[in-house]
Amino acid sequence: MKAHSLVRRLASLQQAMAALLILVFAGFTIWISAHTLKRQESTFLLDAATQMASSIASEWKDEGDFGRAAREALSESAPVGVHIRVLDARGRGVDSSPGVDRSPGGPWSEVRVPIPGGGWVVASAPVDARRRAILALISALLVTGIPLLLVVTALSRTIARRALGPLSRIASQAERATGDAPPKRFGSASDPTEVAALAGAFESLLERIQEVLAAERHFTRDAAHELRTPLTILCGELEFALQDPSLSPRAREGLDRALLQGRAMSDLVEALLLLRDSDRDPRMREELSQPVNLSDLVRDVEREFREPAPERTRDIEVAAEDEVLVAGHSTLLTSAIRNLLSNALKFTSGGQSVCVRVFNADGRGTVVVEDAGPGIPAAERERVFDVFYRSAEARGAHDGFGLGLPILRRVARAHGGDVVISPSPLGGARFELFIPSWSSRS
Repeated sequence: MKAHSLVRRLASLQQAMAALLILVFAGFTIWISAHTLKRQESTFLLDAATQMASSIASEWKDEGDFGRAAREALSESAPVGVHIRVLDARGRGVDSSPGVDRSPGGPWSEVRVPIPGGGWVVASAPVDARRRAILALISALLVTGIPLLLVVTALSRTIARRALGPLSRIASQAERATGDAPPKRFGSASDPTEVAALAGAFESLLERIQEVLAAERHFTRDAAHELRTPLTILCGELEFALQDPSLSPRAREGLDRALLQGRAMSDLVEALLLLRDSDRDPRMREELSQPVNLSDLVRDVEREFREPAPERTRDIEVAAEDEVLVAGHSTLLTSAIRNLLSNALKFTSGGQSVCVRVFNADGRGTVVVEDAGPGIPAAERERVFDVFYRSAEARGAHDGFGLGLPILRRVARAHGGDVVISPSPLGGARFELFIPSWSSRS
C-alpha cells in the first residue's frame, strides 16, 4: 500500500473542509433566500388581493351592482404585475384585470381573499421572477465560491507545510543524532504542546538507546578482554605441545588444526573489538579499508570445511575469479565468509549441492552462496539477521546461538556493503554478500 505524505493528507483535508463549508453555506443561502422570496411574494399577493377586495366592496356598496363594482375597482386600482380575478359567491368568474396574460402553461403563485358581502378576489403572479432571482443568486455564489476554493487549494499545502515544520525539523535532528553524542534537545521553545511532547519522547528514546549501546559496548569489550587471556594461553599450550617429537602424525595433525582454529578465534576477537571501535573512531576505518582478495579468502575457507568433512567434498562447488579485490579487513571478511559456508553446509545434507561464486560487478566484489536445502521463508529473510533469532527448524535440528548471520550483516555493513537473501534456483537459499571494490574505494 502506497503511503501518502502528511502534508498531502492535511492539504486534502483542508480542501475537503473548505469545499464542504462552501457547499453548506451556499445551500443554506439559497434555501433561506428562496423561502424569503416566496414569503414576500405571498405577502405581496395577499396585500394586493385584500386591497382589491376592499375596493370592490366599497364600489359595490355605492353602485349596488357586483359586476359593475368589480369592473370599476379593477380599472381604477388594479396592481401592476399582478393578475386579479373576481369571482362571485358561486365561484364563477366575473371579471379580471386587463393587460396581464394568465397563460395556463407557466407556474403561478396564487392567493384567494373573500369579498365582504360575497364573492372572491384571486391574486396571482408568475413565479419566473422568483426563480430568476434564485438562479442569479446561484450564479453569484458560483462566481465567488469557485475562486475561494481555488485559493484554499493553492494555500493549503503551504499552510500544511508550515504547520508540520516543527515535525520536519525534529526529523532532521533525529537523523543527525548518533548513539555516541550526548543526548540532544529536539524541537524548540516555540513549538506547540503536542510537538513538544513528541520531542520529549524522542529525547527519552535517544537516552535509552544510548544506555543500551553503552551497555552493549561495555559487554563486548569486557567479553573480548576475558577471551583474550584463555585464547592466548590455549594457543601457547598447543604450540608447546607441538614441539614434542614423540607425537604421532595423527595427533600432530589434530593439534595443528586446533592451533589453527585457536589462532582464528583469537584473530576474530581482535577483529570484533576493531569492529566495535570503528563505529566511534574514524581512524579505525583505515584498518577496514585494506586491499583484500575475496577469492583467496573463499578458497582458504573452503579448505577449512573440506578437511574435517571429506564426504562433503563433492557437494561444494566454487567458481571464483582470480582476483576480486575489495576494501576491507581480512579477518572480519574471513569470518563473514565462514559464516556463509557454515550456514549452507549446516542446512544441507550429503549429496545436496552448495555453490559458491566470487566475482566483480558494478564496482563491488560479490560472494554468492547457494544451497539445495529447505530454504528460508520470505517472512524470515530479515528476521534471521536479528541477534539470537533462530527459526523453528534451526532450533529443532541444529545447534547454534543465532549470532552467525547477525555478525555477517554487521561485518558487511561496516565495510559499506550488505548481505541479502533470496530463493535459489537449487531449491534452497541464496546469500549474496557484496563489498565495495578496492578500485572504487581508492
